[in-house]
Amino acid sequence: MTDRDRSEPAGPAGSPPLPGGSIAAVWFDLYGTLVTIERLADACEAVAPRRGNELAVRWRQRQLEASWLRSLMGVWEPFDVVTREALAVAANELGISGPLDRLEGAFERLPARPDARALLTVLREAGLLVGVLSNGSEAMIERTLRAAGLDGSLDAVRSVDAVRRYKPDPAVYALAVERSGVSPDRIGFVTANGWDAAGAGSFGLRVVWLRSDRSARLPPVGAPPPLVAPWDQVSHVLGV
Repeated sequence: MTDRDRSEPAGPAGSPPLPGGSIAAVWFDLYGTLVTIERLADACEAVAPRRGNELAVRWRQRQLEASWLRSLMGVWEPFDVVTREALAVAANELGISGPLDRLEGAFERLPARPDARALLTVLREAGLLVGVLSNGSEAMIERTLRAAGLDGSLDAVRSVDAVRRYKPDPAVYALAVERSGVSPDRIGFVTANGWDAAGAGSFGLRVVWLRSDRSARLPPVGAPPPLVAPWDQVSHVLGV
């Protein structure tokens, strides 16, 4: 099983299709988007005093690099394994030998972004299907959503476990299209990660990039420019 749907598809049965080009579903990235990755440094600080932020940043870098390499190489491991291995590599590189076992599950205890639940509610009340599309393994996503208090705020969850590839592989974004039942241009995708925005945009989703650094730009890989908006403008820029 690769998905746990939380409700029937948005809209009453037999309702007419939305006008051409309008958004029918909105999918969110999880780590760094619905839950804030910045708080990872707090957990790391307890293990590596005065070096928590350094460890958190390196851990995240090695986690993402490993996911991209595994997709390209066709060497699959679920994200919880990738995350655990990335921590060991990061700590070794930095010469940190603290009790790393205390960081087991740290990604699953990250808090929700402020007002995340309110935005999810607004989108669902507008009749849209709202889901999470994440690199996390199924169990990891479920624990993260539960700890962040977002478990009841979504219609569907898709994990890369279903395709054994990591974002930004096109097969991952296809999972959102399959579940939504509409063309990619009628699906909004919200992410705080530039590489994820590039991947989703290249696939054809209508991307909202929560760009924290105003000087940041997408890598020059031919992806169409995303919509750039702060969190409180997501529904507006999607025309909801």
